[in-house]
Parts: sequence; C-alpha cells; structure tokens
Amino acid sequence: YEIIDNPTTKFGNNRREWDRVVAVVPQGAAWQFKGWIRPRPVDIFSKCFGFYIGMEGAPMPKEIGGWAVKLGQLNRDKRGLDSVTYSRFWNGLDEWMSLHKPEYLPSHDA
Repeated sequence: YEIIDNPTTKFGNNRREWDRVVAVVPQGAAWQFKGWIRPRPVDIFSKCFGFYIGMEGAPMPKEIGGWAVKLGQLNRDKRGLDSVTYSRFWNGLDEWMSLHKPEYLPSHDA
C-alpha cells in the first residue's frame, strides 16, 4: 500500500491513478474532497474502503453518518487499545479488497 496525503496534487485528473485508490480515512467534512475526481463522498465510498477514526466520547461529524465508512475509536486514556482500532482498519481493508479489488492483492498460488 502507498499512503498519501492530498491526492489531487499527486494524481490530478489521471483516472488510472485514482482507480488505484483503495481506502480513504476522512476527517469528517465533505470539503476535504474538493478537487477529487469523484468529489461527492457518497461516490468515493462506493469505490473505496472508508474508515473514520474519532476519539471515544467525542461527537462524530454529522456528515459521516451518510457515508459508507467503518468507525474506529481511540481512547485518550487507554492508548494501549489503539491496536484494536489499528486491527479493525487493516482487517476491514483486507476484507474490502478481497471483495472489490482482488486484482491488487498478492497472488497466493505459490
């Protein structure tokens, strides 16, 4: 996996590069997708695995509720539990990839 910030700068209008995007970790506001090849979050999360990370007990941004994203939470006082959220992200992405973009996964034929 390649992790990048600000894909509009890196990809521009190159649809082939945008099609390689498999996961998005949103901040919780639609404005963050301005300039994306698919600027509507609903469209983005129909093509990518979405995972929102918030702090336990903090209100979730209202816009997130209408998006197809998994939720992960971090606890300010129990940082040892971060690994649970970490695992939830990677396990969710693995599952999503096997269903939606298996061509990007390593072959297990060997």
